[in-house]
Parts: sequence; C-alpha cells; structure tokens
Amino acid sequence: MKGSPEELLDKVRGVSPQIADAREVAALIESLGYNDRSVGRWGFSDVFSLAEHIFLRFPPHSVPEQFAASHRSWRVLLLEAKLSLRKFSLSFAYSIPWMALLVLEYLRPNALQVSPEFGGALSLSLIASLITTGGFIQMISRSGNFYFGMKEPYLARRWCEMLLKLGLVSSVVCMFLGIVLGVYFRAFSGGYLMLAAGNYVSLSLLWMLCAVMSVQGIAWGIPLIFAASATTVAAINLLAHPGTIVLLMLCPVVAVLCATACVWAAFRDLEKKNPDAKGSARPRSSVAFISLAPFYLYGTVYFGFLFADRLTAGTAIPWVSGLSFGIDSAYKRGMDLVLLAFLITAALVEVLSDAYLRYWRRLAAELPQTSSAQLVDKLRKRHTKNVLAIFLVFGVIALAAWFAFCHLPGQVTSAKLLETAALGGLGYLLLSIALFENVILASVNATSLALRAVALGLGVNLLVGYGLSHLLGVQYAAAGLLAGSGVVFWRCNQAVRQVLRHPDYYFSIS
Repeated sequence: MKGSPEELLDKVRGVSPQIADAREVAALIESLGYNDRSVGRWGFSDVFSLAEHIFLRFPPHSVPEQFAASHRSWRVLLLEAKLSLRKFSLSFAYSIPWMALLVLEYLRPNALQVSPEFGGALSLSLIASLITTGGFIQMISRSGNFYFGMKEPYLARRWCEMLLKLGLVSSVVCMFLGIVLGVYFRAFSGGYLMLAAGNYVSLSLLWMLCAVMSVQGIAWGIPLIFAASATTVAAINLLAHPGTIVLLMLCPVVAVLCATACVWAAFRDLEKKNPDAKGSARPRSSVAFISLAPFYLYGTVYFGFLFADRLTAGTAIPWVSGLSFGIDSAYKRGMDLVLLAFLITAALVEVLSDAYLRYWRRLAAELPQTSSAQLVDKLRKRHTKNVLAIFLVFGVIALAAWFAFCHLPGQVTSAKLLETAALGGLGYLLLSIALFENVILASVNATSLALRAVALGLGVNLLVGYGLSHLLGVQYAAAGLLAGSGVVFWRCNQAVRQVLRHPDYYFSIS
C-alpha cells in the first residue's frame, strides 16, 4: 500500500471524526483495505499495533459531539443501505433467469414444446444437477468469500479451481451412474438418456461457475450470461433451424462458455489489483476440506429438500402414460409461481440476516458486559421483526404472482392448481423463515444444528410427499414440502432461540 501512517490517520479521521478506542481504529483500517502484511512495510507487526499508534495520535474532540453523532448516523445509514443493496442484488440475480423463463413459458407456451419423455428426462437432469452440486456451491461460496475477504485472490483462484475440478469429476461419475441405473430400470429410451446425461454435466458445471461469479462480486453478470446464451441460441435457430431438442441442449453449453470467460477475466482483474498476494502460502488441504465438509453436507441436503417434492410428484405419474418420470403440468405451474416468490424472498432473507448479524456485533461492542439481559431483549425483538417482514413480503409476492397468472389470456385455474399453489406457498413461506434461522446458525458456528434440521425435514418431505401423492393425487406432493418445511422451521427456530439465550457466548465463538 502507498502512503504513510500520517496519511492513513487523515483517512480514518475523514471516515469517523470521533473514535472510541483502538479496536474501532483497527476495524476502520481493515475496511480501508490494509492488512498485517501491508502495514508491516511501515514497521508495525500487525494492524492492531498500527491502530494503537494512530489512536494515541488521534486529535481529541476534533469536532463537536452533536455534529459527530449526526455525521456517524448518516454514515451508518448510507453504509447499511449500500451493503443491503449489494447483498440483495447478488441473491436476486439468481431469480432473474427463472423469472424470464417463467414469463416465456406463459406467454409463448409452444416455444419450448418437446415430447413428454424428453421433458421428463430434462427435468430430472435439472433437479439432479442442482442437488449433486449444492454441496460444491456451498464450499465455493465459503472458501471464496473467505479468501477474497482477506485480499488473497490467488488463493481464492486456486481453491475455486480445485473445487470446480472436483465437482466436475463428481458430476461425471454421477452421470455414468445415472446412465447405468437408467438403462437397468428402463427409465428412458437410449437417446433421451444420453441427452439428459450431457445436459446434467453442462448444468452442473454452470451452477458451480455461477457460484464462483458470486464470490467474485459479479453475480450481476449471471442474468447477462443467460441472456447471451438465449440470444445465441435464438440466432442459431434463425440461421439453421436445428430443432427444439438441439437448441435446448446448446443453451447450457453456451452459458458455460460465457460463464467461464467471465470467471477467467474477473480473476485476472482481481489478481492485477493485488499483485503482492501472489506468494501467499497455501493452507493444508486436509484441514481446509475438513472445515468445509459440514457446508458440503448442508448444501447437498438443502438442495435435496428444495426439490424433493418435484421428485415425488414426478414418480406419481399414472402408469398408463408409459412414462417413468414426468411432472404434471398443473403441479408445475402452481409450484413455479410460489417458487418464484421464494427466490425473491430468499434475496430479502440474505439482506435481513446480514443486517441482523451486523446489528448483533454492534450491540456486542457497544453494550457493557453487565447488560446481557438488554442484549438478549434487543436481539429477540429484532429477530421477531425480521420474521414478520419475511412473512409479509412472501405473502405479497405470492399473491401478486397468482393475480398476474389468473389474468393472463388463456390460463385456466383449477382445484388441483389452487391446492398445489396453496400447499406449496405455505411450505415455501416456512422454508423462507427457516432459511433466515439457518444463516444465523451458520454464522455462529452452529451449522451442525441446521444440517440436522434440514436432514430431518428432507426425510419427512420425501415420506409424506411420496405417500400422499400416490394415494390422493399428485398435488399432495406439495404437502410433503409443507410438512418438511414445518419440521425444519421448528427445529431451526428452537436452535436460534437457544442461541439468543446466550448471545455473548455464541458471539465469542463465531
């Protein structure tokens, strides 16, 4: 880093005219991009020793207290708004392609028309790709955010590449296993089975690349990737007319190529900005993988839970149809509407959970140790407000989506569709609140509690959904989602309540 401690002192004064202690100075220094290595060039052993040096030289009462308080309140509000907007945009980017596909499906229902057998094979490959890569997505997110937060882009690149290769090898192994099982059980014809296998590998790689883009801070590029892929495929269709099947197979391949180019370019740009980090020592792989193992398990189980109802609904197709797997159109339409509400609400959950954790840290730093009861009370009240906000936002979005669907030309509602949307909507609502609880648990090193809750909910989801969908009708596969989400919400809420009884202890180990 260029400059001197005196120039850094001026920067700290510009950010915060009033300083409480050296720890606040250290936090501000790190927020300005300095670390132990960069301040070592000035003769300091670490950031905290430099913070002590600056704090001793910080001008006392440099501005009136009233002005300082007003300045700080505005600065906090602007910082909160900036962080919230960034967090929301990164998560909301994943829902934009889904929204675009949903609008296309309703406005141009014949644009993606394929045979029922091929449609079932594609649906199964999509669900399988999300479930089997969910764990790798979590590991990429955790390790990538950690190293980028430390200003170590070279280490972030090595770990992301390693996890990408490991995930790709795992996907290829799962592909061959799926082909063997498909041939043995005669699930699909040979041609469709091979196409589904190729689509599965392409999608698996695409989801992992999107996770890398998120940790690089360019998640806004994910919708652009899908838009570029769709535009390229549309141009190929206009020029060559290869057929719907070929176009559907080309779309994820083109998206993978675009995502790979974006990831490569972003890594080069980040490494140019931090050339000093090139010689950083790599951590022990065995220790890193052991620390990431709970997140891999959680990601796999969570994505399995998210799509378990689709799996049970796909197996409930009547045997007279001659299909081994296929999702009823009314069930798909009803669940797509409420899943859209869940994806948008999930972005809000990311914002609320991040703001809640920062609020917790601020209270822990400001309140004295003797005010533990006050800390518990404030955290509980904030937690209740966040849960109510999630409830209201999900309800508004779900009702708006249903209202828009009912007023589309040519759309016919039915009792099955209404039952599916109602059961699925309640299930996704509980899951949205449980997701908020899970983020809190993961942030206080209680990931094992969230993992056990989601694993138990997955079992309930599969058992209830499979039984009811085969006995009463396919729409009751959504009842499995509702029952499973209820279990996850109950277990996670109990765990968070336990955490909030002793917030000082869990804050100290987080």
